[in-house]
Amino acid sequence: MLNITSLKTLLTAILLLSALQSGSALANSGGKEANAGTPTAVLEPFTVNLSSFDRYLQINITLQVASVEAADKIKLYMPVVRHSMIMLLSGKESAQIQNSEGKHALIDEIKERLNGVLGLKEHDGVTDVFFVNFVIQ
Repeated sequence: MLNITSLKTLLTAILLLSALQSGSALANSGGKEANAGTPTAVLEPFTVNLSSFDRYLQINITLQVASVEAADKIKLYMPVVRHSMIMLLSGKESAQIQNSEGKHALIDEIKERLNGVLGLKEHDGVTDVFFVNFVIQ
């Protein structure tokens, strides 16, 4: 029987191996600075059914992060990051995220969710979210 410590160690090892295998899922700026002077991380595109199941969302997201270390942490925890994003996005109704106010609220939710997953505060982790592609059909 696994105790909590063993389970945490096993989960960390699985996440590390998964992140190493899916390293292409994150396009880190490689230390190059974004226009605002901070690194970015590009997530692979998401396509999710929205909660009503009659519509779906196709979205590409670029994250602005506080440091290269935060970008590395995103890469390390990519399976958990993607899971969190899928759960968040698939719980939305199209009417909630079609207008500008809804998109701004979604940006705030994404920052809060990802920083929580990464165990970081906003000033140390994801500082902004940019929608590169956002299609509801």
